[in-house]
Amino acid sequence: MRLMLARHGETTWNRDGRYQGHSNPPLSARGEVQAQALAERFAASDEISIVASPLMRAQATAQIIATRLNLPVTTDHRLMELAYGEWEGLQQATVKQKWPELLRQWKRNPDQVTFPGGESLSDMQQRVQSFFEYTAGQSGTILAITHDGVARMAVLEALGQPLSAFRNIRIENASMTTFTLEDGKCAIDDMNDVTHLLGLAGDASRELL
Repeated sequence: MRLMLARHGETTWNRDGRYQGHSNPPLSARGEVQAQALAERFAASDEISIVASPLMRAQATAQIIATRLNLPVTTDHRLMELAYGEWEGLQQATVKQKWPELLRQWKRNPDQVTFPGGESLSDMQQRVQSFFEYTAGQSGTILAITHDGVARMAVLEALGQPLSAFRNIRIENASMTTFTLEDGKCAIDDMNDVTHLLGLAGDASRELL
């Protein structure tokens, strides 16, 4: 089967450089147009099932695509972003003032961090592994609307790389990362594909991770 992970469109917090996690900022105007570009990419596709994270930015992106394709959307909590806990809603400058050592560790050894009031990478890894196991038993093509962290984790799982490599992966807003799951194996067909966005691709240098 084929699994396509699409990151949600840009949000107002992406634009402003704020940690999002399980919070619910809306899509920005640019993010809505990015979601429409994703929808057009799949306009001629057959046999796609759409599933999305319950967070508002993923649901909004999924609904734009689903309306264009006249398809339903199911929700799966395993697709939720990494929970940043008390960091959510803050810009990195504020985080650096309040948690300088933890931020330093997050940048150097992300696999060793548990966010205050939030999750660790191993927590999210368990969710992603469970979702992979579920999708491997399905047929056809699944389009999953999810988040930066989940897509990064999925890439690490497919490549067999450790959690310490989490920050080495780049996933932009409204990008596509595609996997083939067959005979218990997972292969990456494409990663961080933004060709459908044309001039709408975001400035990846602004990403907090």
